[in-house]
Amino acid sequence: MVLTEQVAALLRVEQLLDTELWRADKRVRWARILRRLVCSMDWTTGLVCGVTLAQLAEVGGCSQRTVSRLLAWAQDADLLVVVEVGAAAPFLGTTSNRAPTYVLVAPRTPPPVEPVTSDDQPATQPEVTGSTQLSGPVDESGDLPCSYADNQPLTTGRRLDHSSQPQPTWPMWQIPTDSAQRSAAVTTLLARIGLDGPAVPVWRVRALLHQWWIAGACVAGLLHAIDHHPGGTPRGNALRGAADPLRVLGYRLRPWVGQLHRLPPDLTGRRGDYRAEQAASVAERITAAERDRTRRTEQPDRSLSTAAARKAARAALETLLADRARRREPAALPRRLGGSAR
Repeated sequence: MVLTEQVAALLRVEQLLDTELWRADKRVRWARILRRLVCSMDWTTGLVCGVTLAQLAEVGGCSQRTVSRLLAWAQDADLLVVVEVGAAAPFLGTTSNRAPTYVLVAPRTPPPVEPVTSDDQPATQPEVTGSTQLSGPVDESGDLPCSYADNQPLTTGRRLDHSSQPQPTWPMWQIPTDSAQRSAAVTTLLARIGLDGPAVPVWRVRALLHQWWIAGACVAGLLHAIDHHPGGTPRGNALRGAADPLRVLGYRLRPWVGQLHRLPPDLTGRRGDYRAEQAASVAERITAAERDRTRRTEQPDRSLSTAAARKAARAALETLLADRARRREPAALPRRLGGSAR
């Protein structure tokens, strides 16, 4: 039965929330979102139109994925029916997207037993008011119409299996800066210390190492910090056999708080893509070597020394020395001093 009165819809929402053993903060957040849906109902048809996931997420103070989980739960609890799913503007060929359309429903109560009068005639049926009737494109049974827009996230309650997908690797000396880079760095670190199995929750490791990435640590530096004291004393490997390896990991890293400057110089984190810089430097050195080799090959060929070549070189040298000595000889003096030359 489709609900068209807000009072009945709010009562239905409160009854379903009372049956769930949720935390207080989750109950408050989801109750705000459901009340927003109730307040957006049409008073005649009960349709909830024009409400987007972004608006519901803003009301509940959560992400749109959380709103999708709420809508999936409401459908499983027979509280919400999606009359028309949303669609993107490129799919519709319009300038704007189309928000989904919902209705709030309640289980249909069995009809009351009709009292029988003395003459075996049923009693007069009570008059049904117009507020409980549904007039419009929505059927009173609440059945979903056929839709060709296949966009229903989180309706099956299944999680995607990412175990078969290749995990990204992260450079050992590069400092991650955003969430995707930090996730790749955590995956690389867990693989290096042997804790990349499914028994270790990755989200806890991300939360544990977030402060170290912000402080400027890299994977190579954290590997050294796990196996050594800040003073340089090595420590044994106690992660593989530990009952709670993440607690041991936090205990190993605790002495390094504010002591990253004591890491060896070759384990200091680098900002930016240092591998691209190294590749550019190597390419520049290769280009310089090729240029030098080309310049050497372009020089004239120098043949081996022979007897004739040595004889010609000595003759040229003697001629040069004789000419230089002749130019250095003093000019001839006049025959009689003070006289004029005839």
